[in-house]
Amino acid sequence: MVTVMAEGDVDDSILTNTDQSDKEVTDAAMASMASAMRSAGLGSMLEETPVAIEEVEEVSADVESDGANSTEYSSSNPADIFPELDDVDDAEEMVRVLLNVGEERSRKSDAKGALAAFNKAIALDPSSDMAWFNRGVLLEAQKDARGAKQAFQICLDLNPDHAPATANLASILERMGDLISAYEVSQRALVFYPGHPALVEIANRCKNAEVNIPITEVPRIVASTHSYEESTVVAAMDEVGIDDMEAVLQEAVYHDHDGDSHLDYSELKSAATVVAATEEVLVRLEAKPIVSQQPVEVIAEPQEEIVTEEVVQQPAVEEVAPQPVVDIDSLVEESTALIRSGDAAGGLALLKPHLKTTAAEHANAWRVAGGAMARLDLETHAIAAITHAQSLDPSNSNGWFNLGSIYQRGENFAEAKSCYYKALEAQPDYLKAASKLSDLSKQLSDIEAYLFATRIIANIDSTDARVTEMAEVLIEIAEGEANVLESTQGLPPTLPVGPELAQEALGLIGDGTSTLHARAYTAISDHHRSVTTWKALIQEDGEEPANWRGLARSLEEAGDIATAQKCHAKANELENGTEPTIVEHTPIIAEPVEVVADLPQTIEPTLEQVAPTESEPQIETVDDDPADILLAPVTPQTIVEPALDENTHQANDLLMAPIEPRPVNTVTEENPHVDLAKAALDATQAAALNVIGETMSKSVANQDIAWYNKGIQLTEDGKYREALTCFDRALPSFKDDDEMVIRILNGRGNSFYYMEEYPKCVEAYHQAMLIRPTEVRGQTLYNMGTAYAEMERYQDAIKCFEQSIPRGLSTSEAKRAKDQIRRCTIIDKERMRKIRKKP
Repeated sequence: MVTVMAEGDVDDSILTNTDQSDKEVTDAAMASMASAMRSAGLGSMLEETPVAIEEVEEVSADVESDGANSTEYSSSNPADIFPELDDVDDAEEMVRVLLNVGEERSRKSDAKGALAAFNKAIALDPSSDMAWFNRGVLLEAQKDARGAKQAFQICLDLNPDHAPATANLASILERMGDLISAYEVSQRALVFYPGHPALVEIANRCKNAEVNIPITEVPRIVASTHSYEESTVVAAMDEVGIDDMEAVLQEAVYHDHDGDSHLDYSELKSAATVVAATEEVLVRLEAKPIVSQQPVEVIAEPQEEIVTEEVVQQPAVEEVAPQPVVDIDSLVEESTALIRSGDAAGGLALLKPHLKTTAAEHANAWRVAGGAMARLDLETHAIAAITHAQSLDPSNSNGWFNLGSIYQRGENFAEAKSCYYKALEAQPDYLKAASKLSDLSKQLSDIEAYLFATRIIANIDSTDARVTEMAEVLIEIAEGEANVLESTQGLPPTLPVGPELAQEALGLIGDGTSTLHARAYTAISDHHRSVTTWKALIQEDGEEPANWRGLARSLEEAGDIATAQKCHAKANELENGTEPTIVEHTPIIAEPVEVVADLPQTIEPTLEQVAPTESEPQIETVDDDPADILLAPVTPQTIVEPALDENTHQANDLLMAPIEPRPVNTVTEENPHVDLAKAALDATQAAALNVIGETMSKSVANQDIAWYNKGIQLTEDGKYREALTCFDRALPSFKDDDEMVIRILNGRGNSFYYMEEYPKCVEAYHQAMLIRPTEVRGQTLYNMGTAYAEMERYQDAIKCFEQSIPRGLSTSEAKRAKDQIRRCTIIDKERMRKIRKKP
């Protein structure tokens, strides 16, 4: 057995006397510790302060009687009971507490309790090098050389610079007859503890060894003296997920926590957990070995030739001798066949004995073993194995694909995407990897990765359904970009890519007549083909509202607003199943340049100038019960023939329609015969008069009127927030045109109403009223009253309804306003009655 001290205490590392120890331990403990140290071939060595295992008893037959005097704790409580963990929830903190508990129990000569603590720490965190080191010390004291060697080796694999473990491992290797390895390890240990007598002796004894002299039998202690039920062992193994019964029984001898020589389920499960942790850390270390940071070669340099011969030649003899001829490629083929037939466990068992030896650098063997582990749901092991395989052969696209699939199954999407990318780098035409990356990127809304992968699919298999989906995505991106650019003032910040994407979509879907074709033609501004395609679709299915609405949008883009409105009306008719009751809106048409200049002169208010009794209704705040009666806006009536008297005020669209022009006796007829030469001359003169950047230029006015008309149409289509954006876009251009400002503000109010943002709705209507208070329409006041009612401000609603009646409402509309007054009065009285009843 080896005891160790802090690495920094190099001068004090050689302990030649035990005076201090005599003061701290009993005579029996000293006797057993001396026996353990003699069996290890060392007197005393260095102790690492973080572990602080100063004394460890051998648990053997000749000192068994001394164990009864160890402590009351170990005799009265099972070794696996840890009250110190009662208030600890964090796994990392649990490991730290268990290390401290094991240290404390070791000081009290409770070897069994200390080992139980370190074993539990390993089960919680297989990567804890301190837990493995302390386990090795305790197993060495109990003469389990193989178990101690494994523990020290794992400790060094996790932390190559662990000095005490290096020293202990050198001693054990010499005892086991592995002289060449013992010499190598002793040289490394002397880097940490230069000149240590025990290490120097080991190095001298093993220095000139040309062959190993293995001790033929160094068996681990097995549970031959313990009773157990085989079915219980199997159940514990199944619970943990391992299948090595021999390893479990070898480990179980250290888990007889109650000391009754019978291994129950909990004790067997504890042993199986340690075995599983051992397997896990070994697989992880084999996949990603940890490199020491210490300059070991400096010590080995004087004996470079000898070390080289021993390191290179002799281990090869040890590994190859048991299996002189092993065809790894054949084993890989056999294992692959077993896995494909459904026997993943058999395939893994065929390769597993060779992964650490002959197949250590065989990428395909590790890759196939990882695939078998994945089928057995050992995902952590599978990832480690395949990662190791790919580090050996990064050009294997199948390995990257399989690794990505395992990551994706574990919902580690970032690593999965990275693996699929690497698979495509290794094999650019790898359809399965491209399909996986396309689907995953679509799920994650990663448009760049989605387009990258799906374009690869399109080049490989143009009939794949994902190609058509990508074409639709490209068109949607182009349409979205167009909408953004329309709402952006001035020049766009970047060059538009929408038309290019739409053109790519057309190349993907080829020639044909479909909604995708029509939308793509619109996106690339090929309005003629877009309109033609929509018309063809309408001829095939004239009852589909989407076809009429698509044609309407194409006509709007082409500038034919009047026909577009008729198409929208047809779409609404088909959707509602009946003729629309709302009068057809007459938004301002974006005429050619000559006509637009005259628009402000042709717009006339249609309402009689009736002075309101109150231009601004007083606002009363009500915070009580909401209304129980739905106050709906008035449904306008259809006008068949406009008259010249008060009937001209009927059928105004209460929530939408712009102000209708007043019919006049003299109507200017459009001249069907157009003098093209004169029109061209006029257009040239008009263009010459326009100053660049002039806000009232005819082209700008034409564009801003289009914004207003588009807002009207979007409201009709139910896209209220988009309509609001259009109204906001049009408003700044008409700051000197009160008529248009009133129309736009009313449009904003309508949008807010439908969005149920009633305070903003009232504010918009009120702003419109303040511009020309004497020309406020009854319909606007009615709508404003409805918004107040929705806000439960019934007194304000009543005032608006009362003022709306003499301002152009038709008979039916006036009747409806009176009904609203009656309802609001009833609700308000009930509200006031409840307020009075409150104490």
